[in-house]
Amino acid sequence: MRSLIFTGLLALAVLLTGCQTPHSFSKPDASWKAHIGQLKFSNRKRTLIGDVVVQQRGKDEFQLDFIKGGGLPLMSVRQDAATSRAEGILVHGSWQGAPGSAPLPLRPWLKLRDSFAQPNAPHTQAKYSGGQLGMLFVDFPNDNQRFVFQFSR
Repeated sequence: MRSLIFTGLLALAVLLTGCQTPHSFSKPDASWKAHIGQLKFSNRKRTLIGDVVVQQRGKDEFQLDFIKGGGLPLMSVRQDAATSRAEGILVHGSWQGAPGSAPLPLRPWLKLRDSFAQPNAPHTQAKYSGGQLGMLFVDFPNDNQRFVFQFSR
């Protein structure tokens, strides 16, 4: 009987230590810069077009929501200085951790933070309209992924 209780407690301890608590990211406020528009995402398997909301503060805090008509969340990215989280249909669930340890298909999505923080970053071309970011082209040829953002304001 003792061994059965011990085994049960050990299994519970292993289960609980294996759970990862989701990281808490900052909520955007008036100090964040927001870009609202459309995103055309393509890779070697598909091309998707949907609505996008990109919010950033400084070079570390970044949030992106890519949504298909009807509110279907394709990709949601949250990043701060040390942690990244991605979830949605394109992730097949969710992933959280350091950007360098992300699954290979997800890494270009996590590099978008740098493209918005520095629109002259590698693989990035920006077009401005009235002093505002109008379009952003980000191409990752090694990963066969391309992002074309078009913003309405």
